[in-house]
Amino acid sequence: MKTYTKPRFPWWIVARREIMAKLADKGFWISTAVVVALIGLGLGASFLFASAQGNMTVGVTDEAGREVVAIAVAESEQPIDVVEMPADEFDSAIEAGSIDAGISRTDDGWDLVVESIETSTGAIQSAITKYVTATNAEALGIDPAELEVGSQVEVRLAGEQVADDAVVALVTGMVFSVLFFMSAMFYGLQIAQSVVEEKESRLVEILSAAVPTRDLLVGKALGNTIMALGQLLLFIAMGAIGVSITEFGAFLPVLLPNIGWFVLFFVVGFAALSTLWAATGAMATRVQDINNTTMPLMMILMVVYLAGFFARGSLATVLSYVPVVSSVVMPQRLLNGTAGWLDALVALLLCGVFMVFSIRLGSLIYRRGLMKTSGILKLGELFSKAS
Repeated sequence: MKTYTKPRFPWWIVARREIMAKLADKGFWISTAVVVALIGLGLGASFLFASAQGNMTVGVTDEAGREVVAIAVAESEQPIDVVEMPADEFDSAIEAGSIDAGISRTDDGWDLVVESIETSTGAIQSAITKYVTATNAEALGIDPAELEVGSQVEVRLAGEQVADDAVVALVTGMVFSVLFFMSAMFYGLQIAQSVVEEKESRLVEILSAAVPTRDLLVGKALGNTIMALGQLLLFIAMGAIGVSITEFGAFLPVLLPNIGWFVLFFVVGFAALSTLWAATGAMATRVQDINNTTMPLMMILMVVYLAGFFARGSLATVLSYVPVVSSVVMPQRLLNGTAGWLDALVALLLCGVFMVFSIRLGSLIYRRGLMKTSGILKLGELFSKAS
């Protein structure tokens, strides 16, 4: 007669079940393919728009105009084509699309003709000023370089921020917010819904008889965290490959370490939320009740989402230590130089403490809610029973 041997890690059996169920779900593969396709389309569109813009073409009347364009090219590092023509043909050439702008010298200065006020002419105007200054200085016997001594302006951001890094941090923070929000919302609602469906089908009674409720909760959270992490790494890899073949590829050495930090924060923050998603699912007895029980978690996710877009200064500093919110704010601070690795470790430790707390709280709610077969489990009812 064979005796039943209790599995050593029952939570891993539950996690494997969650992973296999997700891999067998067509909806999972469809959603993954859609996001991958959107990333590919976005990268393709950026190439199309870049190629569609082409080089700017400027009409000039003489050699002075060519020198102005040469200065503009050197300053802006953008190619500009030159077409020599009479000044009275500028208007018709612009209307025909042959040129984007025309420059010519007049008795009072220079004439710059464009199609609309939106036409980018900053480089041309700056080049005209430099050319005229150099020409006048040479006529007066002055070295043009001496006139520009001390005129260089360096833009510096407050604190230890670097201008280029601040822009990259802003964009990256937005991307982190979107990724975290999408993953947590997509998987979270599925976790809550699966718990309710197990309650409705009475399957949970069989599962809880064979596996401790805490192991059920941890297994669900772990399985979905592994799947979410796999999806996230796929999206990040595609994004990194796309960035590497663009002009922003130079930022990758700066981005990659901070992406690593984001992945660490994502795992801890997502795992903490997963246990709470399962708990909110256990509080409901019908799928229709999920919207009510999951509302607090949705509000938390919205705060995380908005923080990645708008948190700046002291607010960002405070939020970067708040569990879950730190998952998107701290990597952003690391990227713009306002936080160091020690700050990240402290924030990660706090997030880990919150994860442990959420597992304990989630398991309590999960255990009490699983056996409730009617109505929504109220928090007051929960703690009165626990006491």
